[in-house]
Amino acid sequence: MFKIIIVLGFLAISVALNVHADESASIDRLEKQVQELTVRLSNLESQLNDEDQVQEFVARGDGWKSIANWRKLTTSMGYDDVERILGTPERVDGGNLARWQYPNRAEVVFMRGKVESWSEPRW
Repeated sequence: MFKIIIVLGFLAISVALNVHADESASIDRLEKQVQELTVRLSNLESQLNDEDQVQEFVARGDGWKSIANWRKLTTSMGYDDVERILGTPERVDGGNLARWQYPNRAEVVFMRGKVESWSEPRW
């Protein structure tokens, strides 16, 4: 009986070590994936923040025609930033809540001078 208990004990320890090794390998794979994704995200962010990249999207006065320009907008932008990217709007309704309207039912809504929301042109 004692031998059976010892054999079962060794089997239990062996199984536990195998499970631990599998978990450790899974954790290592996940950590590697996180590192790879972090590098990819960092590269994408640096491309977005690159001033030359921003200029590439902006077409003088007709920036609103480029969907890429609309997707550069963020809620932290002010009037000057939006005008630099999209160009001068067709119509402006002002106040604390301002609405800039562009052709094709596109618009940018500002709250206290900062972008609140926007809708891209409908082609």
